Amino acid sequence: MELVSVIVPVYKVELYLEKCVESIRNQTYPELEIILVDDGSPDRCGAMCDGYASKDPRIRVIHKENGGLSDARNAGVEQASGRYLLFVDSDDYIDSRLVEKTVKAARENRCDIVLFDYHCVEEGREEVRAAGLPSGKVLDLNEERELLLAPPSAWTKLFDREFYLRSGCTFPVGRYFEDLATTPEFFLKAERVVYLEEPLYYYMIRENSIMTGKKYEKSCRDKLAVLDHIQEVYRREGAFDKYREELEYLVFANAYFEPSKELVLDKADKGPDRKWLDTYRDYLFSRYPDFMKNRYVLRMGRKDRLHLWILNNRQYWMMRLLSYARRMRDKLRGS
Repeated sequence: MELVSVIVPVYKVELYLEKCVESIRNQTYPELEIILVDDGSPDRCGAMCDGYASKDPRIRVIHKENGGLSDARNAGVEQASGRYLLFVDSDDYIDSRLVEKTVKAARENRCDIVLFDYHCVEEGREEVRAAGLPSGKVLDLNEERELLLAPPSAWTKLFDREFYLRSGCTFPVGRYFEDLATTPEFFLKAERVVYLEEPLYYYMIRENSIMTGKKYEKSCRDKLAVLDHIQEVYRREGAFDKYREELEYLVFANAYFEPSKELVLDKADKGPDRKWLDTYRDYLFSRYPDFMKNRYVLRMGRKDRLHLWILNNRQYWMMRLLSYARRMRDKLRGS
């Protein structure tokens, strides 16, 4: 069996860490190197990591000064020795068959990256998020441009470590949206990608997420900086024009549609926070003024088209009304 390095950044997750670590320890594929990176956590997490390591020889602990998620992941990669790399966030957990299934796909297809689906869990509701790509066959960005539109999360992928290191990509230290800064570049450089149409990861949305934490200024500035970086990478590699429509949609989704909805539902369209909503809007409209003609925008479902109309016409109150109606419907169905 080939060794798989599972890298877990750890910071202020006392309540969730045990479930995460146990889900990794209980994998049906046993040949693991579990690297817990204690990112200077001020609580009991460091001691908990040491306790897990004393019980399982596959677990190694790195204790370091706090540097953020990107820095912790990069530190884990530097210490990894496995044939494959897997990233798991410490407040999430994984299916017991994740490593077995992804390693099998990687072996059989000699993959640089194996991509898989995930469960999104929020307030007791669970929804499968699927990439919707051709499953079980070797892909590359040249033949399957919609790879660029797949979830950017590092934790929905198994990486061949040699490819990962050869790509020269590292997570940007000190920035949010580190996955968005790297995944499009990984896909540009990967020659063999396989997509498994199966949810194998459980992503937990909690109150202290980036947007719900109301760090609007840093979220906005980091996201736009990350998108600038990716567009520049594609220009530098001579690939911008070829993938312009996909990059346009990437900017549309990440610098307008999704963050604007989150801000509106958080009532940040009023008062001084309104400027961040306008900043996202200006970024998209100034760079891609014809985004409404984008084929991926035109393919959006009825609900998303309604939300887009609301955003384009700044009728933000309508989005909050629709959200309230949905919550009331769900409450009545559950009673």
